[in-house]
Amino acid sequence: MKLPKPRYYFRFIQAFWHKHQRIILLSLAITLISIYFFPKLISLSLLRGQQKIGLVGRYNISNLPYEITSLISYGLTIPLPDGSIEPGLAQSWEIRENGKIYIFAIKDDVYWHDGSKVVAQDINYNFSDVNVTVVDDKHIRFELKEPFSPFPVVVSRPVFKKNLVGLGDYRAKSIERSGQYIRKLILVPTGKQNKPNLFFHFYPNEEAVKTGYKLGEVDFLEDIFSPDELKNWPNTKIEKTVKYDRYTAIFFNTQTEKLADKPIRQALTYAINKRWEPRALNSYNPDSWAFNSAVKPYEFDLENAKNLIGQNESEGSVEKISLSTIPSMLSIAEQIKSDWQQLGIETEIQLIHSPSEEFEALLVSQQIPRDPDQYVLWHSTQSTNLSKYKSPKLDTLLEEGRKTLNQDERKKIYQDFQRFLVEDSPAVFLFHPTVYFISRE
Repeated sequence: MKLPKPRYYFRFIQAFWHKHQRIILLSLAITLISIYFFPKLISLSLLRGQQKIGLVGRYNISNLPYEITSLISYGLTIPLPDGSIEPGLAQSWEIRENGKIYIFAIKDDVYWHDGSKVVAQDINYNFSDVNVTVVDDKHIRFELKEPFSPFPVVVSRPVFKKNLVGLGDYRAKSIERSGQYIRKLILVPTGKQNKPNLFFHFYPNEEAVKTGYKLGEVDFLEDIFSPDELKNWPNTKIEKTVKYDRYTAIFFNTQTEKLADKPIRQALTYAINKRWEPRALNSYNPDSWAFNSAVKPYEFDLENAKNLIGQNESEGSVEKISLSTIPSMLSIAEQIKSDWQQLGIETEIQLIHSPSEEFEALLVSQQIPRDPDQYVLWHSTQSTNLSKYKSPKLDTLLEEGRKTLNQDERKKIYQDFQRFLVEDSPAVFLFHPTVYFISRE
């Protein structure tokens, strides 16, 4: 059999090209576009279908962050950014005996994730020193030993049945533990909302969560203090936000001899060049209805600081201070050390992994309570009073504030409290921390 000559094939291809040129070019274009975009579309589809989120912290079911528990459920009330509240599971409540008795009326037709209707018997807050009485299926009564005006904020804590069965837009699908701590938590939408499944992975520290991101275990990182090398990581987006519900401060151990006197603490406060933004003027969230912006600002004033130190020399001079902090705040501690050295005070930085009982000055961040009541942070009887600060005047204000129901009167009390607290300087309030949200594009 004799094969056709090569020019036959050439003419055949040429004729085929002229006849089907448009179809061939269109097919080629579609192929190239598919090769480039199809993997991206698949990735985007998966991203919308699920979000793998990395968080730092060791948690069990009882102490999960509010940002997670509020997705699964809600409390009798719901907290607002300014510290006030709105109805949650309760449609209304009644306050009796000047704040010693609270009676909450449960909303109709609210159901748990397992399909059962919510009744007052399901409300399982375990409060010490509170007598709880179920009046009927719709009403629950709390009787306190003392009047306590922040109680409606306290019951904003989300309520659950066993195994995180809640009331919210998400339900817990699975919980994976490592020892007593949760390692992974998967949440899925409860209804037909166009919401992604949420895969939470918990890591012990920022180094570990960043490694998880690099390995592809997670695609989102929340509340990261330092992006570090992820700033240059491919296909990565970094956004920052200020956490006004926290503040970073230097807490003075007011029970040590060298820091017991207010002029010394004030001198150390004036000597710091507060270059960080946004400034924290006191221990309150600036969005709070009780915030006092008219407190002493303690702008940098080295001359005033030296005068205060000089006035105190007759009672003993301060020549050296130990400043304790965590590794992520080392650079801030170094700046403070430089400022205090200009005051003539040698500063030794000690790195710690958790606040210790033994410190002279402690640089850390602290969470701000939702309610203006800061009894647990500053009252002299509280072990959580980091400065071991004792002031009969401020103790009285804190005690009055939590017994007063009228919000205008409470506001005046707490604004006085902030003014006197800043004046006494048991702590140097520096700034509200900036954190980073990192995501894979």
